[in-house]
Amino acid sequence: MSDAANVLARLAQLAKLGAYGAGLDRPLASPQERAARDLFAGWARAAGFALRQDAVGNVFARREGTRPGLKPILTGSHLDTVKTGGAYDGAYGVVGAICALELLEARGAATAHPIEAVAWVGEEGSRFPLGCLGSSVFAGISRADDALAIVGDDGVSLRDALAASDGGLLPGVPMRADRDVAAYLELHVEQGPILEEAGVSLGVVTAIFGQRRLRATVTGVSGHAGTVPMRMRADALCAASELVLELDRAARTEADAVATVGRMLVEPNGTNVVPGRVTFSLDLRAPDEASLDAIERAFRDAVADVSRRRHVTVDVEAFERRKPTPMTPALRAAIHRVAAAMGREAVDCPSGAGHDAMSLGTIVPTAMIFVPSIGGRSHVAEERTADADVELGVEALAAALVEVDATLGENGRG
Repeated sequence: MSDAANVLARLAQLAKLGAYGAGLDRPLASPQERAARDLFAGWARAAGFALRQDAVGNVFARREGTRPGLKPILTGSHLDTVKTGGAYDGAYGVVGAICALELLEARGAATAHPIEAVAWVGEEGSRFPLGCLGSSVFAGISRADDALAIVGDDGVSLRDALAASDGGLLPGVPMRADRDVAAYLELHVEQGPILEEAGVSLGVVTAIFGQRRLRATVTGVSGHAGTVPMRMRADALCAASELVLELDRAARTEADAVATVGRMLVEPNGTNVVPGRVTFSLDLRAPDEASLDAIERAFRDAVADVSRRRHVTVDVEAFERRKPTPMTPALRAAIHRVAAAMGREAVDCPSGAGHDAMSLGTIVPTAMIFVPSIGGRSHVAEERTADADVELGVEALAAALVEVDATLGENGRG
């Protein structure tokens, strides 16, 4: 089996961890996610790469360069999943990273910079409500102590979860004492239909959409479903429903913007009780800040109107804001050169999905390589990418790491 083909076998191994009827469920610091980090560490040890981890669980596998004093080029993605996750989102970028390092090793391809494959933790915000958690801490966007203090859906803090034997940090792996990095590359399945529709197997990401995540809590008055007249109700769910539809309308007025309410908690959640409290999530994404501002402003205007008409109170909490993240032109050009040398067409495309590259893009030159998603489907059990495209992406990443290493040297970066 070739080093590039190893990615298929390893993805199949990871797909067993957290598998259930609706897909994969591998939240941060769960036994399943910990087992995934263990697999990654085992692959790195077998290849002879040095391992390190940090306080929130990010794991790094290092292949030395000819000039070890240079800062490393990082490449990777995440191992956690959403509750109905597929086998490729995130995991492909982690497995592809370690396979790319193995390819360079097998072919004797020297790089001046050390190269590190990294498995970031908590990208999906599953269990602990902060997307790109591990990469945000690494990039200095979030403080490690603040991230460790976050309480998950099950009432357990990240600090306690990482101290537990079944979901915690890897034993015997030394802690990383620095956050040095020269550049970052991330290999990922597209999660959308653009590449498949174009009949192209490689994409070069131009920018990642900005994101805002908010939480709205609507408080009304519970009552008996049969005895409270409609004119006297303060129904929290009816109010929340209006707000969800207003959010949908606001997003549709902004070009390329999207807005999603993916989670809703209704209390007391009885068939014969008027809902007294509803909490729901808001996920806003757009290619520019102006569109995000417009959607949020329209939603908050709707909050004022609905609160008055339906006699409820609405509290809105914004807990995550990320600006649109452009990818670095010099690194994008390097990937295009690699594709041309491979005899492959690569097309520029944006990413509406968020990635750890958003965090790294705030501190170092950053780029992303996409391969197609069959049917554009992701975050579902049916998520698939053709085997040939999976292997092609690893080959492209390995070549891109060499090209970026040379590009950084030409530009005098360390």
